[in-house]
Amino acid sequence: MKVSKIILKCAILILFMSGFILAQGSGRIRGKVLDKETGEVLPGANVLLEGTSIGAAASFEGEYYIRSVPPGNYTMVVKYLGYKDERIPVTVVAGKTIEVDVELEYVALETGEVVITAQAEGQMEAINQQLSANTIKNIVSSDRIKDIPDVNAAESVARLPGISLIRSGGEGQKVTIRGLSPQYNVMMVNGVRLQSTDRENRSVDLNMIAPNILSGIEVTKVLTADMDADAVGGTVNLRISKAREGLHTNFSAQGGYASLANDNPYGNYRIAALVSNRVFDNKLGIQLSAYIDNYNRNSDRLSASYTTNVESITNEGLIPTLLNDVNIYDDVRDRKRYGGSLVFDYQFSNGTLLLNNFIGSLKEHQIQQRNYFTTSYDWRGYATDREFTNTVISNALQGEFEFLNMNMDFSLSNSITTQRHPGDLTLDMRTRSGGVQGWVPDSVIAGKENQVSPSVLLNHLQVLEQDKIVNNVNTLKRDIDETAQSAIFNVKIPYNFFSYISGDLKLGGKYERNTRENDETAWYIDVDRGGLALDFNTLLRDVIWTDLGISKEDNGLKASLFADPDYDIGDFLSGEEGIGSNVFYNKVSIWKMHRLADLAKEYGYYLPDPLGSTQYDYNYTRNFYAFYFMTEMKIGKYITFLPGLRYEKYGFDYTADSTYVFGRLTTPGEYYYDYKEVHWDSTKDDNWFPQILLRIKPTNWLDIRLASTKSIIYPDYRAVSPYLFIDTYGDPVLRMGNPYLKSAITQNYDVYVSVYDNYIGLFTAGLFYKEIENLIVPITYFTKDASKINYRYPLTPNQRTTVYTWTNLEEKSYVRGIELDWQTHFWFLPSFLKGLVLNINYTHINSETRYPYFKSVAIGSGIFKKYTYIDTTRSGRLINQPNDILNLTIGYDIGDFSARLSFQYTDNVLRSAHTVYQELDSYTAPYSRWDFTAYQKLPWLKGLQVYLNINNITNRPDRQFVSVLEKLSGVEYYGTTADLGVRYSF
Repeated sequence: MKVSKIILKCAILILFMSGFILAQGSGRIRGKVLDKETGEVLPGANVLLEGTSIGAAASFEGEYYIRSVPPGNYTMVVKYLGYKDERIPVTVVAGKTIEVDVELEYVALETGEVVITAQAEGQMEAINQQLSANTIKNIVSSDRIKDIPDVNAAESVARLPGISLIRSGGEGQKVTIRGLSPQYNVMMVNGVRLQSTDRENRSVDLNMIAPNILSGIEVTKVLTADMDADAVGGTVNLRISKAREGLHTNFSAQGGYASLANDNPYGNYRIAALVSNRVFDNKLGIQLSAYIDNYNRNSDRLSASYTTNVESITNEGLIPTLLNDVNIYDDVRDRKRYGGSLVFDYQFSNGTLLLNNFIGSLKEHQIQQRNYFTTSYDWRGYATDREFTNTVISNALQGEFEFLNMNMDFSLSNSITTQRHPGDLTLDMRTRSGGVQGWVPDSVIAGKENQVSPSVLLNHLQVLEQDKIVNNVNTLKRDIDETAQSAIFNVKIPYNFFSYISGDLKLGGKYERNTRENDETAWYIDVDRGGLALDFNTLLRDVIWTDLGISKEDNGLKASLFADPDYDIGDFLSGEEGIGSNVFYNKVSIWKMHRLADLAKEYGYYLPDPLGSTQYDYNYTRNFYAFYFMTEMKIGKYITFLPGLRYEKYGFDYTADSTYVFGRLTTPGEYYYDYKEVHWDSTKDDNWFPQILLRIKPTNWLDIRLASTKSIIYPDYRAVSPYLFIDTYGDPVLRMGNPYLKSAITQNYDVYVSVYDNYIGLFTAGLFYKEIENLIVPITYFTKDASKINYRYPLTPNQRTTVYTWTNLEEKSYVRGIELDWQTHFWFLPSFLKGLVLNINYTHINSETRYPYFKSVAIGSGIFKKYTYIDTTRSGRLINQPNDILNLTIGYDIGDFSARLSFQYTDNVLRSAHTVYQELDSYTAPYSRWDFTAYQKLPWLKGLQVYLNINNITNRPDRQFVSVLEKLSGVEYYGTTADLGVRYSF
């Protein structure tokens, strides 16, 4: 490591001195690249001084800046795919900056017609930004965001190669990149990292962000040394532009339809607006944007679980899986989103200062009716009323300045995430202890209840109404706050040697302080048994709720007392699965459920639940430091070399709870558990990350990129928390975090080849390969040996304790894949065909890991049979990894009309790996969806449009299966949605 530091210091010193000395006699060229017809900027345009390696790419605002140019006469060549090349003579004078704005003509002008369309323009913008990037990057342009009917930012990102989604209620929620789970990826807004919105891990929801206010989305899949090293799959950056010159306004309003919204199917709406201007001779820019919407996300859902009979003979090498239970749900769900941004920027003579503020929030209210059936004739009913709010906020002061021919930039940012669950209330009904069974089978399934499908089981049973009582009511309140304050400083020093070798030396550092506080509290009232339940039931009957109708003969609260006969389930599962709504027994009155909980609180019978209250509570602080050195070296016109080295160091500081449960409550105010705080501040680590990229452009139509990079997976919050939860009331169970976890290290290799020209568009083929060492996974095992838990708790010596925790895998995990992407528009075809625009991409991924588990094995037989536990592993793919992903979009523009038909396909995804049997692994079914959007410009006012969006045209449900035999374990219908709106911009 000492040698590495010496080399790093020498390289910095030599290149700094070389760049400074060469810069003394150099000049600079700057300007904008614009569309000649419209005056719009062309981001990603390539600007090169002919015969040299000196050049630059236009920024997101269409601005280019070429530093450290030796004095002399040059021909400046400007290229932008879809436009004709422009060649401009320039003369560079030492110590001077010359301004050269460039206007390019659309290539279709060669035919004598101007046929550029909105869809084609957005596609070309994305292509050129992708080609000009110094790494491997995919782009969603601002025009494409506006033209595709996506309800949130996650759905927009999913149009790109290698991206799949974790969905919730018919919407994308979290982003998976190249088969790597959401917590292994980084989400940003304008370069400011968003903090986690998850209860346990580092993943970020994007469903609270409406895409209307975004000016582009970038997905970077290969790290450079100036990027955070924990973006193992990739980094998603949601871009918000700064104000353009002049007053500009965009406004849109839409109303919508949801097919499963029983009460008001036409209640969906969204309003979005943006206004911007530049004042004080265009030096100060101000841009304000905002959105608010409301979407009904009602759904019908079925889930099922399975078990195995290990004594049975196998079927084609698989242990038979048997149906264990079935759950059916009716979800009434409303989602409201609001958010926006306020961006100030000030242009100095030698730089820019930017103040960027963003907020996005999603509030959801859900009422759920649930029925639960087991194949052992048990029935349970549940009703839940829950509400939550997720909010992300980012504020950043960012600057970029020129000083002594060096470019310096900085960022001071504050990022906040809050989650609020004011109180999820659930009522639990079941058969009275010692009462009759919950349901009986008919003759079709009698004796083979565990061998039929979930739908057959539901259609051939009868729920018995007698002896159904309320078992308990419980509440969970959750508050999560996470913040991060970071400071970043970078310096870029240009250099060139003999005009054939040029580039930039870049070095910088970052400091970040993260804090997170999880605070959860759970309460319950048990009304099923004697003791407290008997006292409370008597109080209800005789004093505080006499009109409920409790009788002395009930011996508990009968479920029928809380029924709501007017609750309408509707057409369950859209009538597609052959299951009627009559299988829902005793739909609960939500008002009565709340009334019962309120009375229990008021009279002291609402009791604390230690498991729900303490195992998720912790305070977390992380101090993070990083510095890096890299260079972008251009060798002639064909080769760009980007080596770099990054160093990261971090330390965790935790406070959590150690909870010991030893009995059961019998009297109000009594406690049957004890807990204390645990403090842990010894989890620290540091790592070096060498990042190497090589770009070769042997012709004007071929681009080859090779990369070898290193990345890291930091342990998730709860996984590394030092919490302990020990329950010895029954068989001893220990739930615990593992502060001894190591970070997982990933070695990444990428090969990308792109072919492009004005007729082909852009075709890209890429290969990627990742080796992950020390991957962190949850684990369950049985032990009497306290050394296995690092002596954190004295285990019972005469009885095995079941331990739930996390561990590092001993063997490496692997991810491999191929990405194909073609973007083009057919401007060169005759007549009406020239309005066609095509985007298609395909990704194939496979992965391999070894999951640990403890297997119970019988030794001997009969009365001499004993069981022992074997510590072993089993193979599987990574969680959340699909095998195949396909996106297809066909667009068509003619005159003032534009339409786009989109298709998405994601192959089955592994959602969970069973601790022992691959037969019980859970998968999503292959998912496909068609969406349509169209808009028509109206003649009465320039910039006025009317548009139509239709999502999930075929009412495709989400399905899940258990085992490779595809036994149905889940299906959810969330219907078709449509939006009709108007948009105005000037």
